Order: sequence, then C-alpha cells, then structure tokens
Amino acid sequence: MPGTGNVLLDTSVAVAHLRGIRTVTERFESFDAIFLPIVALGELLCGVRKSVRAQENLSSLQSWLRTVTLLSLTEATAGHYAAIKMELAQAGTPIPENDVWIAAHALEHGLPLAARDEHFRRITGLTVLDWR
Repeated sequence: MPGTGNVLLDTSVAVAHLRGIRTVTERFESFDAIFLPIVALGELLCGVRKSVRAQENLSSLQSWLRTVTLLSLTEATAGHYAAIKMELAQAGTPIPENDVWIAAHALEHGLPLAARDEHFRRITGLTVLDWR
C-alpha cells in the first residue's frame, strides 16, 4: 500500500523501531518519506555508545539511516526553537531541551511528529502522532 505523506520521528520512536517493536516499524509503511532530526541522531549515537553491544547497535543504526532523511539545523529551525522555548517557559511547562529542537524541525518543515512522549502536545501548532 503506498504511503500517505511524510513524518518526522522523535528519538523515542526511532529507539522503539531499532529495538524491534513491530507495531512501530509497521507504521513506517504508511508514509512516503521518514525524516529524522540531526538532534535525534545525536541522541541515538549517545545511546549506542552507552550500550553493551555498541558495534552491533551502530551497524544497525547505520543501516537504518539509509532509509530515512536527516534534517540539519538551520536559521529557521533556531527561530522555531526560540518561539517554542519562550512559549513553554511562559506557560511554566518546559520539556527536555532536545525535544524543543525536534519540535522546531517539525514546525519548520510542516511535518507531523511521531512520538511516544506526551509532552509534545504542549506545543502550539505541532501535529503529534501518538506512537505508544
């Protein structure tokens, strides 16, 4: 079945896929293109370095990365980051720093964000797909 659009992945979704959670991996099939923020890649690489099977996990990650499109930080990403950060600070509802960057990517590119963390719903204008 052909995909129905594009999606940006939060680190939590990428980790679930790499750990073999079938229900997450099956959802990938419904999208034409899958995007991964460079910030999420940094988090994934950190997890690989901490793992007991670092080389095996790195190999799996590198193989999977050939199937997604990485998004780099831009000046526009920074503008969205600043707006999100201020909105959350004013509301007194901060979220993890890297997740602000990930949400900024989603807003910059107009992509829905596949996530397993509820706190993304605090961000105005962000379309969050709950992949728990």
